[in-house]
Amino acid sequence: MAATGKALFDAGSVPDNYRRYLEPVLFAPWAERFVGWAGVHFGDVVLDLAAGTGVVSRVAARASGSTGRVIANDVSAGMLQQAARTREPRAAVIVPLLGSASALALPDGSVDVVLCQQGLQFMRDPGAVLAESMRVLRPGGTLAVSVWADDEPLEPFDSYAEVLGRDNSSVVTPVHGIIDRLVGAGARNVTVTRQSLAVRWPTLDSEIAGIFGTPFGPIVEAMSSVDRETVMSALRANLAGPGGRTLDHSTTAVFGRGAR
Repeated sequence: MAATGKALFDAGSVPDNYRRYLEPVLFAPWAERFVGWAGVHFGDVVLDLAAGTGVVSRVAARASGSTGRVIANDVSAGMLQQAARTREPRAAVIVPLLGSASALALPDGSVDVVLCQQGLQFMRDPGAVLAESMRVLRPGGTLAVSVWADDEPLEPFDSYAEVLGRDNSSVVTPVHGIIDRLVGAGARNVTVTRQSLAVRWPTLDSEIAGIFGTPFGPIVEAMSSVDRETVMSALRANLAGPGGRTLDHSTTAVFGRGAR
């Protein structure tokens, strides 16, 4: 998965399926945990990098309130189109910003908090992205990132990759890599923690369908009906618990935070 985020997540029905099958079960609960840990305050101007369908942006908008502002940045127009959905009462306005996270169309020192949940590992040049984040942060502002832990299972993504015979290693990042990257970008008072969260899809069909919200989705969609059914059957065998029910998955993320 070394391609850019646009190439990975802008294809076909990936944005719609990401929002339908992955966001509510996995990414929304993690967004609540991550935004709270990062420390978004009322009135903050927040930049959400790799915003995708806007799950972190919406949590941050509630935290920053009616006097705050959230800038949702992504290279995928298809994903970003869903980020600024109907504004919630008493929440900050969400402003979409299409373009590369390494070349942000924002002034120096214009943002209070920069957030990036599960996006850094898909960046072509993570160091440049973090350096650009530091540029747009005001003095004393916060830069916070979240990545999957590299030494823990990550279902159902591990099963998606296994069944397709694909490499899934690029979606996880070592803990020390986060420390080094934040310090290398000039962040001060760097703090890193590991957190775990159990998730469970409501049905096995919805968990399997989550593959269509990932970069693997277009690969499966392009298959013949026979090959596609083989993949779906293999996923069912991998992910099903007793009686064909879904299972709890323990997911582990590494949170890193630093100040300008």
